[in-house]
Amino acid sequence: MRYINTFLFCFLLVPMLCNAQESSYTKDISDYLDSNATMMRYDYAYDELLTMLGTSFPKNDKNAQGWKYLEDNKEKALEEMKNRLIPIYKANFTHDEIKQMAAFYSSETGLQLINDRSKLTEAHKEELSTFYNSTTGQKIVSKQEVLSNEISMASEGWTRDLYETSFSLLSNE
Repeated sequence: MRYINTFLFCFLLVPMLCNAQESSYTKDISDYLDSNATMMRYDYAYDELLTMLGTSFPKNDKNAQGWKYLEDNKEKALEEMKNRLIPIYKANFTHDEIKQMAAFYSSETGLQLINDRSKLTEAHKEELSTFYNSTTGQKIVSKQEVLSNEISMASEGWTRDLYETSFSLLSNE
């Protein structure tokens, strides 16, 4: 009986704990992508795409449903992009590194870096230098090319899918 209880414990509880840790890792990456303004850039890109499409496909009675769909599903599209980015960060950074990166970007220096880099004070610049000279900062620098390539591929796929969906919805008159 004792072996059965041990087996059930290992079989049921351990996977649940691993899944909880994985969910926490995913959530932390998601929060990081929000805090470092990555998702703000995709939000802007989505708005710009709709602006561009507005010149080619002005709103009218025939495409009103397509426009409504695009406007109502912005958050879903942004979540899809985030879901493309999360595995890239998981493949390149540990959970602890993601936490350190998120902590930096939620600090006063990180927020100033995002909002207006030209207004960084000497203290901010010193904190920025300290962060980028840390092990995590050095890893970010060393992974820059890999990240750029992988993120570019994910972004291109997201943009292509979004454009094709938009074009399909708006050109069906």
